[in-house]
Amino acid sequence: MTHFVLVHGSFHGGWCWTFLTPHLIEAGHRVSTPNLPMSGGDPAPLAEADLAHYADRIAETVMEVGEKVVLVGHSMGGIVASQVAERIPEKLRAVVYICGLMLRSGESLGSFLGEVAHLQVEDLVLKNMRVAPDGLTATFPPEKAAEVLYNTCTPEDARWAAERLTPQATKVYGEPLALTPERFGSVRRFYIKGLRDQAVAPVYQDTMIANSPCEEVFEIDSDHSPFLSCPARLAGILKDVAGRTEASPSR
Repeated sequence: MTHFVLVHGSFHGGWCWTFLTPHLIEAGHRVSTPNLPMSGGDPAPLAEADLAHYADRIAETVMEVGEKVVLVGHSMGGIVASQVAERIPEKLRAVVYICGLMLRSGESLGSFLGEVAHLQVEDLVLKNMRVAPDGLTATFPPEKAAEVLYNTCTPEDARWAAERLTPQATKVYGEPLALTPERFGSVRRFYIKGLRDQAVAPVYQDTMIANSPCEEVFEIDSDHSPFLSCPARLAGILKDVAGRTEASPSR
């Protein structure tokens, strides 16, 4: 069986995996859903809400498991998952990106958005999030969450999630990844593409996949949050990855 470590994205916390984890546990898998520093009610100060501390938190979680894990990153959590893969590739069976920011070494979210500006995609996250006057944090308005983050969820599930969104530190958006072919490049990668994602547009996802080819790309008819809108389908894909990496744990 597989131990999954699930890394949430911006404005979210470990709570976002609530609908998904029972499907994995019922299949005999184990699951860890840590909060990133200052996210999801975590008490860490703003100074610890950056890529280095995010990677510290997730690497510590992986090390505590005591066996190789499948590391799953959603959205901004993909940046964290990549940096963890660079740090401890020997502890990972694979990295899975769910509508995730799968950036290259030297790239940040900010530089990537500059690179794809010619695509003229209306970025609904940037358009709607509210940045604090000091620029250090941002919030996402709950009244816009159903449209942008949860557009294929039921109204009840979208409301449940929107009520739990918390402020996000902005520093991570400008921090470049530092990855090497020898370490990050040695870890198997899979991507789950949300075909109706309004937060990380499918064309953005296609660009990242073209820049960093994966072992397989799974398409899911979902919004940005398939762990809420179609958790059984998402669990099926993760179980597929678990089976593949269990049978052949290295390239």
